[in-house]
Amino acid sequence: MKNVKIVPVSAELWKVEGGEIFSDVLRRSQRMEREGKWAEACELRFETAQQLLELVEEEGVRLDWNDKPSRAAMELLYHSAADNLLVGEVETAVALWESLLEFDEEDHFEAVVPLAFAYVEIEDYDCLENALFDISTKSPEYYLLMLWAEYRRSGGIDRDALRQLRTRHKAWYEEFIAKEHLADEAYMKDCQSERPSQQTEAREFWFATQSIWARNTEFVESLQKM
Repeated sequence: MKNVKIVPVSAELWKVEGGEIFSDVLRRSQRMEREGKWAEACELRFETAQQLLELVEEEGVRLDWNDKPSRAAMELLYHSAADNLLVGEVETAVALWESLLEFDEEDHFEAVVPLAFAYVEIEDYDCLENALFDISTKSPEYYLLMLWAEYRRSGGIDRDALRQLRTRHKAWYEEFIAKEHLADEAYMKDCQSERPSQQTEAREFWFATQSIWARNTEFVESLQKM
């Protein structure tokens, strides 16, 4: 990355000069995934994400969302964090998402949500409390997070959070207690629509966090028994 630099564009914002490489890496890694080379795609994203972070020499750098290369760099960080969560490198995922939130205070990717779930898995409850300020208490993710955090702390189920999830976000509750989560043609089509259904949004979130539940099967089993 000899020709890539982080340069200021205003008193508060920076941009990635020469950052077209990040768009290229995103395209290449997506092509590799289509070819069945998922591990190679993840490694490419991670190596490039590390190189990006090495470029940042000053604290408090905020990247310009309206600058396309900078936006691609932030998207790369998001996906690399998701890759690491999937393979169980939870602390690495946390570090990448935290770096992304430093670059993007407005959190355009809503990274704080998977980050909060990862905080619970590594039992970092102080950071979880801070993250909760940025998650709507009316969202289904909030109630799932309350359930997950209580289970992680005590092995029990937060009955109030469960009741709220069942009554206010039934599609999400049903998705999380379902025996199967199909990525069928109807689901894929709805994902691409302008207004996907609640069922589709719930399933998307399941897929985004499924590695957590695969590592903690007893949590979902407890929900299914309630």
